[in-house]
Amino acid sequence: MPSPDPLRLRRLLGVQGLGFALLLLTAFAAAVYWGIAGARQESLRAETRQLAATAAAQLPLISHEFSEDGNARKFRNDREVVELPQGRVQRVQWFDARGQLLVQEGALKLPPAGPVIQPRWQRWQRWPGGIGLWQPVFTRPRQGEGTRPQLAGFVQVGLSTQPAEQELARLRKGLLLGGIAAVIVALVVGRRMLRAAFLPLQQQVQALERFTADASHELRHPLTLLRTWVAADPEGASPLAQRIDAQAAQMAGLLNDLLFLARQDQGVSEGPLPRGGWRRFDLLDLLDDLIAAYTPAADAAGVQLALELPVGLAAVPLRGQPEHLQRLFTNLLLNAIRFSPPGGSVRLQVALHAGRVGVEVADQGPGIAPQDRQVVFERFWRTSPEAAGHSAGHSGLGLPIARAIARRHGGEVRLAAADPGHCVLAVDLPLA
Repeated sequence: MPSPDPLRLRRLLGVQGLGFALLLLTAFAAAVYWGIAGARQESLRAETRQLAATAAAQLPLISHEFSEDGNARKFRNDREVVELPQGRVQRVQWFDARGQLLVQEGALKLPPAGPVIQPRWQRWQRWPGGIGLWQPVFTRPRQGEGTRPQLAGFVQVGLSTQPAEQELARLRKGLLLGGIAAVIVALVVGRRMLRAAFLPLQQQVQALERFTADASHELRHPLTLLRTWVAADPEGASPLAQRIDAQAAQMAGLLNDLLFLARQDQGVSEGPLPRGGWRRFDLLDLLDDLIAAYTPAADAAGVQLALELPVGLAAVPLRGQPEHLQRLFTNLLLNAIRFSPPGGSVRLQVALHAGRVGVEVADQGPGIAPQDRQVVFERFWRTSPEAAGHSAGHSGLGLPIARAIARRHGGEVRLAAADPGHCVLAVDLPLA
């Protein structure tokens, strides 16, 4: 498996930790809120039932007064039928057995009681700002009137829920502010803990990267000196001298690749480097130059090169280091030419999508075995033995270098397809 970058791993753990903290806080706040809201709702229903019971106890007296003079206004001249608590907006209504309103108390507006089909059971009502209860009232039968209770009438009571809703609104605000404060504290503390936990690992990775860079830099000098001696030797044209020079040149290229990767790694591990040398350029010009430069090598290998563009696409503006991006596409192009069979083709397909550009380098080579597709971007990875004939002179650093350059420019390189006869490497970069 590829070794993870400490900074990327730290960011991933930080994001996952933040997500888990947000999920935990959300679940806790929801449990607290719905618990309190449920308890408050049950309290309102209990208070409504108590008020309905009190009103039901008064219904026989009200019905008796109406049966005598048909007017209940004397209750208001004497006292309220039900003493409603101060500070609460409520409403109580009494109805006879036919559903006709007898008298009412309180300032709360109640919804209509509905058609006079008086139900023989309780009916709860809910409307914006209030809760109510419609309840039938039965009286015990007198002696000789049978055993079934007699319907005396109905009561309808209502309570304002605005105080409870205001309390719940304050609770929501408190939970939100508390959650924000908890997230900020978790971010600060979690960042410090992750930084302290990853510091030894990051220091080890940086030490290894510095060692690779220093070793590559120091080994370049003796190789350069060796090639100079071979070139200055009067007998330098001998086969042995030529093989020594070829091996030295190959090793020098390998060391240059290692030094480049080490510098890219240090840029990733030690934070973003200053974007010196970055400029605006046209990607299509760069790809055209590459096609023109490597067409002779492709023709010699019997491979056809083609650049495919969307209709009407005239320019693809990018901002970055064109020499590095040129090296990225050169590595992918040479890799595709190397593995393509004679008579095959290598196609570079360009497409734009959502502020980004995608370039696919497709060849008709042997593809990549399924067990190797997860490690193609590892350093020094070589293809399977059956394709070894295509990998002569292949150091296994071309794809890692391409991915490092793409990530340096805010993009990515991925393996889009790897079937026999159809291998595609896709590059994704942000537009300028």
